[in-house]
Amino acid sequence: MTGPIRLEPVYLNSIWAGNRLGEIRRLKSLGTGISREVCTYPGSENRVCNGPFEGQKITELIRTRRDEIMGNDPESQMVRVAFMDTAEDLSIQVHPDGAMAEAEGDFEKSESWYILEAADGAYVTAGIRETDKERIREAVREDRLEELLVRLPVKTGDFVMIPAGMVHACGKGLLALEVGSFGGITYRLYDYGRGRRLNLEKGLLALKPHLKADIVHPEPDAHNRPVNVGRHPLFQVDLVDVRGSWTYGGYDSYRILTCVEGECRVCRMGEEFLLSYTETIVIPAACRSIRVEGRARLLISYRC
Repeated sequence: MTGPIRLEPVYLNSIWAGNRLGEIRRLKSLGTGISREVCTYPGSENRVCNGPFEGQKITELIRTRRDEIMGNDPESQMVRVAFMDTAEDLSIQVHPDGAMAEAEGDFEKSESWYILEAADGAYVTAGIRETDKERIREAVREDRLEELLVRLPVKTGDFVMIPAGMVHACGKGLLALEVGSFGGITYRLYDYGRGRRLNLEKGLLALKPHLKADIVHPEPDAHNRPVNVGRHPLFQVDLVDVRGSWTYGGYDSYRILTCVEGECRVCRMGEEFLLSYTETIVIPAACRSIRVEGRARLLISYRC
């Protein structure tokens, strides 16, 4: 039977990267903006780094041990989990919904952000004030799109849902955990003159300008009691503050645990896995019960 799975992060350099991840993970290279903690998207799959399946791609493990890993989840991909470390604003972008992505041979890309660290004055872009797409096109061409953007201040512990079709971007000075669906298509509308290619026409097709976001600051009602903080048809996010010992189990599909504060141990059948700040572990469906010990805040990501 498959026990808890550690995955080797997939690190990506970015022109907007900060240095938080590099310092936390003690990385030798500079410029790491993204750490894909759980990713089954082709070309970016994680590899297992513990147990008898060490070195295997997570996609291969899912293929050969589907019932143990996925349980009753019929998909071949897992919810995607990644960290973003921003020193500069990310490009203003939009992702396609399911129908548009399917026409491109991909999947919908909806996502959410939990803010682990935020500089003074930090914000996210989540929505646009103009509903007329022709006026939005003109604003992009006249380099004044920023005038139309909805920017929301954020702080540590905030959570925001970003459905496909919403104009969005993480702002500078953030360490955020992104939890989202399978897709990989991004249409860039604006990039602060960095010289990278824009995808204006497809982006406008994907854009749903009526979409707006709210920032929520979730707090569990009690320690060791998970609460739902984000619900989307393609993924869910729960939050739990572990104090002392917390036991859970009985789920019919996998769960992804990410430590966003403190430190804890994940225990099962005599095995212990240390889960430090920013670390992630996958709990397969076959793990009917686990115990978590310590003092930590965990985000729990899974399919609905």
